[in-house]
Order: sequence, then C-alpha cells, then structure tokens
Amino acid sequence: MRPKATVTLIIAGRALSRLIFCGCILAAAPLAAQQVTASFANRVLKAAQLPAGVPSPIIDGDGGDPAWKVAAHAETFIDVDARRVGADQTEAFLLYDKQYIYVYFHCRDSRPDGIVARETVRDSEMSADDTVQISLDPYLTRKYEDYAVFTVNPLGTRGTHIGGGRAGKAEWQGDWTAAAKRVADGWNAEMRIPWAILNYPNRRGPGRMGINFRRRHSRAKLETMWSDLGQQRFNERDGSWDGVEAPQRAWKPRFSLLPYVQPIAGAAGKFGEVHSGLDLRYQPTSDLTAVGTLHPDFASVEGAVESIAFSRSERFVPERRPFFLEGADFLNLGEGYQVGRFFDSHRIREVDTGVKLYGKLDAASTVGILGTVGFGKEANFVTRFRRDFGATASANAMVLQHVKGGEDNSVFVLAQDARRGKWGFDSQFAASSGPNAGGVAWSTAINLSDKNLFSTIRWNDVGTKFNDRLGLIRFNDVHGLLTYTDWSASWRHGSLRGFDVSFSPTWNWHQDGRPFQRTADLGVSFESRSDYRFGVGVQGGMFDNDHDLTFNFNLESSVSNRFRRWGLFVTSGVQANLPYTAVGPSFSLRIFRKLDIVFGAFLQSYKGIEHQEILTFNYEITPHRAWGGRVVVNNGDVNFYLSYKNAGRAGTDTYLVFGDPNASRFASQVLVKWVFAL
Repeated sequence: MRPKATVTLIIAGRALSRLIFCGCILAAAPLAAQQVTASFANRVLKAAQLPAGVPSPIIDGDGGDPAWKVAAHAETFIDVDARRVGADQTEAFLLYDKQYIYVYFHCRDSRPDGIVARETVRDSEMSADDTVQISLDPYLTRKYEDYAVFTVNPLGTRGTHIGGGRAGKAEWQGDWTAAAKRVADGWNAEMRIPWAILNYPNRRGPGRMGINFRRRHSRAKLETMWSDLGQQRFNERDGSWDGVEAPQRAWKPRFSLLPYVQPIAGAAGKFGEVHSGLDLRYQPTSDLTAVGTLHPDFASVEGAVESIAFSRSERFVPERRPFFLEGADFLNLGEGYQVGRFFDSHRIREVDTGVKLYGKLDAASTVGILGTVGFGKEANFVTRFRRDFGATASANAMVLQHVKGGEDNSVFVLAQDARRGKWGFDSQFAASSGPNAGGVAWSTAINLSDKNLFSTIRWNDVGTKFNDRLGLIRFNDVHGLLTYTDWSASWRHGSLRGFDVSFSPTWNWHQDGRPFQRTADLGVSFESRSDYRFGVGVQGGMFDNDHDLTFNFNLESSVSNRFRRWGLFVTSGVQANLPYTAVGPSFSLRIFRKLDIVFGAFLQSYKGIEHQEILTFNYEITPHRAWGGRVVVNNGDVNFYLSYKNAGRAGTDTYLVFGDPNASRFASQVLVKWVFAL
C-alpha cells in the first residue's frame, strides 16, 4: 500500500499535469509559425579608430556627429527567444582613440510613446526600463566575471559592471559619460568610456576582444542582441572586436584612501562616541586589486532581513556590507544544487581589520584572497584560484581557515565544470578538519541546456563529520540523488507572454542507510501580455519520519514595473505532520514621482501564529541625495530608522541615520558618517 503522502502527491501531480498539458498546447501554435534564423553567433566587428582631423563625437544623444559616419557598424539584432530577427531594429556604432571608446545606439520604436524610462539613480536596477548595453570581454575568456558592461536607459541613467570588481564609490569604480535622447522614430544613446577605467591586456599591436550589444525593449518585453547567444545565453557565442589597438600604458601602482569619521549620539553606552576608520584600494598591476579596511563600521549599512518562513535548514541572507561585496565573485563558487555555499561572508562576525586581493594573474588565471582579524576574537582566511580551459571549462581550488577558540576549522575544496554544446558536467570535492570536523563532501552532476529546457541529475554526498564553519551547508550526514527539470516558453503574440514548468524530485539517505528525504516539487507559472503572473505548485514527501504536503498559489501584477506592483502568495497544507498556512501580501509603489514605498508581509500559522512586516521607503531628492527608512515588525519586536544620504558622486559622502538599521528593536541614537576620498 502506498503511503498517504505519496498517494496525495500523485493526485495533486495529475491535476497540475493537466495545466502543463494546456500550456504546451498553447505553446505549440505560435512556435509552429516561427522561423529559425540563420546563425548570427560569433559575429565579427572590425575595429575603427577615430581618424585624424575628425572631431570626437559630442555625447549628447543626438547621433549627428561626423565621427559616426566612419565608425564600425553593428546591425541586425536578433530576438534570441523567438529565434528570428527582432522587430523594431537597433543599430550600434563603435569608435575608439587613445583615450576613449565611443558608442552610439539608434533604437527604432514603432510606438515611441511607449518607451519606458523611470530609473534616475546610477547603478539602480533597470530591468523594467528600455535599455541598451555594450559588453566588452578584454581577455576573450567568455567569463562574465571578466566582462566590462555599460548600460544606459532613455533618461541617460548609467549602469556599470567592470571586470575585476569595483566599489560603488565613484573614485574607485571609475567614471564614464552617457546621454540619451528621444527622436521621432525611437531613441538614441551615446557613451564615452575611458580606457583608463578598464582592465585589459597590455600588449603591442592589434588584438581581439570579445564584444556584444544588447537592447531591452520594455513595452514588447523583448531582448535583442547583435551576436546571438541563444536561448540559454551561452557566452562562447559572443562576438569579436577585431584589430583593436588598446593604448599601451606604463603601469604605475595606484593607491587611494577612503577614510571616514562617524560621531554617535544618544545610544546607550555610546553617547558621544566618535568612530573612525578607513578603506584603502591599491592596484599593484592593471589586473590585480587589493582592498583593505581598518576599523570598519557597518552601522549605517541596511542589512537584509531574514525570513521567518518554515525551514529545516539555515537560510541564506544576502550580504550588504561593502567590504565583503568588493570583489565577492572571486571568492564564491556559488551554491545551486551542489553541496552548499562553501563561503558565506555572514559567518565572519568580528572584523577589526581585513584585506582582499583579487583579479587576474594572466588571461586564463583568476585569484581571490581574503583575510580578516577581530583582535582577540577570531581570524579568517579564504582563497580561491580559478583556471580556465577555453570558454566552457574551468577548474577551481579553495582553502578556508577559521581560527577561534575551540572552533578552529580548515576546509579544502576542488571543483570543476565543463560543457560541450548542450551537455555539461560539474563536480566538487571538499575535506574539513578541526574540532568536530574531519569528514568529506562531494557532488557531481550531468546537465542539459537545450533551447527552452534545462535539466540536471546530481548526486550529493555530505559526510556526518563534514564541518565548514565559514560556509552554509544546509545538511550533512546525507547522500542521494536530486534531479531538476525546467521548461519554459515565450511568445510575441497572444494573451500569454510566457509559460514555465519545473519538477524536482529528491531521494536522500543518511550515511547509515536510513531514509532521509523523499520529496518532490512541481510548479507551473503563466505570464500574461497584460503583465500579470500566476503560479501554482505542490511540494510533498517525507523528511525522516515527518510528512509534508503543501499547495501554493501566487499572483503578481505589473511584474515588469516595480513602481506599481502588488502580489499575493498563499501556502497551505501539512509541514512536519502539523497543519501549516502562510500568507504573504506585498506591493511596491512610486508616488509624487520621487517617493518609493515597498511593503511585504508574512503571516504564518504553525505551532502558533508568527508574523513579519517590512516597510521601506526612499524619497529621491536628486540622483545623489535621498531620504530613506525602514520599519521591521518581527512578532513582538519593532524597529525603525530614518536616514539621509548624499553619496554616489566624486568627493565627500555624507550619511545621517536616526536609529539603528539592524537592531531587533528601536534604538534611540543619531549617527553621522562622512566618507572622504583621498
């Protein structure tokens, strides 16, 4: 006789399978009418230098400068999801001289009144705006960590990602210029990017760099690109910028300081205190960056709030402390469905001083090193080395050391990933030592990425004594099989815009052979042309002797517009043999063109009633000056704070905070912080 949980899960799965079948039928008609384009991958753009006597273009969004007539021309942008030449075409023009790279986009739009541009703050999330983007791959590694990516929306708002990792402070990130302008048949954008802010090989003569141009068309919910990466966004399909002669530079090590002064008034035990410290940045080579901190104080940094939702393991909480964000990609192997997150910077609690070194040793070798000391409390050391073997294969080694009385811990990690075409293979092996440690953990998987489909089959094995005190390993004393399959579709016409279905069964045992986890998750979601998202799902099975079976429902409006979005999710059923219900309403809204309000609530009924409400607001005076605050209600605890900042440009940054952003209850204090650039 089948267990009750299994029978119920099968019945629920049959109901959801009917929804999946309907979605597949809806997908078949539009897909049948689509034509697969010729290959537009790995396109080549010949480099064009600004000729002598031709004035450099004025960055005003007009696009009428004579220089653009002699620029390299990139045209025929591809709708990679629909597999055809995109509607409302885009053209990109590229020039360079010894100081700058110049870029001009002309974006045609059959409905220019529908162009979307809302974001005005540099490096803010612009996923809902119309945007254009150029990505440069100076080392031709086809690895995103090495890319320099520059994004502009129709208001001229800039977004920046520079390979090597950069802080948000303008003096460290490097500055560049952009402008945008609406025209009769769409909009234009122009950029001027200094070579000096890029990391690139210092070589003589013409060379080759990776390149691509992208456009996000918000009204059509469409992404087009010049060199077609395919539906799975394989970077090895990026284009090439051939014959470019990057300026030679006799490198001189660069050194800069960001000291801060922070008086505190009103806080219990801190009245009249003045804290001070500094961050420093040193570039010994053009490809390596060292960052240090002395007496860091994160009191003015708003931390992420941990959810109270039911969980059998620790939850991951995003890091927001600036020192740990700097160059973070160089120390992170990711988590996914693997053993876990081998390094989670939240584990480092006490920091009096710290240093990081990260960047490239050569075109194929990347390194990240972190050391921190909390005097008399703890010390930590993390290093990661990556070696690339072409665009789709790499090997990694990590060493993690945590020193604290009675908790000394060392972990050594080896990892690799490789892909050939649609098929990929990855594996990880880790060994730990120290008090209450000594076990190993390993994982291996085969992955398939094929158009709209992603599927993986993974075996995980985490020993009973494996202990990583600097990582987030959700379970140990476990081994078993996990599979995950996701299929999605998107359409350019009709009432539905997208469809997604995922299925993830798991079979795990304890190391002594006792069953541990026998569960399955099944979810289906639809996205409508009117900008709604609707999803249903079922999760159930057994954890040890605990029975789970929950159903969930979620509905979200204005999914592409964070300035007027609302949502609701409901989960109900059984968790660990007990009735369980959770409800979560949310909304985000912009009013008066300046004030952003975001609210999220979570009400949970399980062994009693728990609730959590988070309200944040931000009033943007200018792109660099704003008032903000947050209210957090966590069951019986209430905390709130109010802040003012004048930051993000070159020069002195100023922060004023009433309250403590990260206390569990309101703290009566006033904090002022000035950060100077030297």
